Amino acid sequence: MTIREICEYINITTPTLYNWKREKPNLYNIVMNFKNENSNNFSKAEQEIIKLFRSLNELEKEFYLSDIKARVLKKQLEK
Repeated sequence: MTIREICEYINITTPTLYNWKREKPNLYNIVMNFKNENSNNFSKAEQEIIKLFRSLNELEKEFYLSDIKARVLKKQLEK
């Protein structure tokens, strides 16, 4: 996750986050630890998929999620 994405996720502005760095260092560190833990859990391919997915509009996202879910269900049925 980028700094911008973290800020959107917790519903704050980027300047607010940087103000926390000065004024509330413990809170800033919690946010940065969350960012680092979530960023490091994805492979390069997964990070690329997330980046590409975020570039889609809502209808396209819904379509591709439905397709993935259908493929997973099909695999489960074939077992």
